[in-house]
Amino acid sequence: MTSLQLTAKDHLFLESLLHGNHDDLYHSLLKRKLENADVVLPELLDARTATIESCIEFSVGGGSSERRVLTRHEKDATRDPPLPVTTLRGLALLGLKAGDVFALRTASGIIEPLRLEVVVHPPNWASSSKSHGKTVVALRAFEKAPRITSSPAGDDDDPGPRAA
Repeated sequence: MTSLQLTAKDHLFLESLLHGNHDDLYHSLLKRKLENADVVLPELLDARTATIESCIEFSVGGGSSERRVLTRHEKDATRDPPLPVTTLRGLALLGLKAGDVFALRTASGIIEPLRLEVVVHPPNWASSSKSHGKTVVALRAFEKAPRITSSPAGDDDDPGPRAA
């Protein structure tokens, strides 16, 4: 899978789709994308990265480019035609950088090479933040440290004042 970046907001939305009623191809791609994505702060996101609400141009199999806006749902209002991330193509393009190609396997078994040509304009929240000269920081889920439920006999774990 091509390296990809997601904002925390996009990552959380994709996580919410895990328990939805999707076909096996979509569910498999969704799980792989969530497992392999680097979650970055919006101000550190490469401006060439496709996020939800980005207007993008992409091509399928080297054909002519299509201009769409990546959306959460089909009914989201946009100036350009929507491409929901609840579809295979929308999910495949989310998190890619301009120039990246993603080999998407369709329900019929055909491999469609999707190429993200350009992010025409990022979402409105990104217009004020620039990432020039900044470092991308990946945020990964960390394992929780074991929680201590009881203390050994005789130890006082109360941080309050001692009784007289």
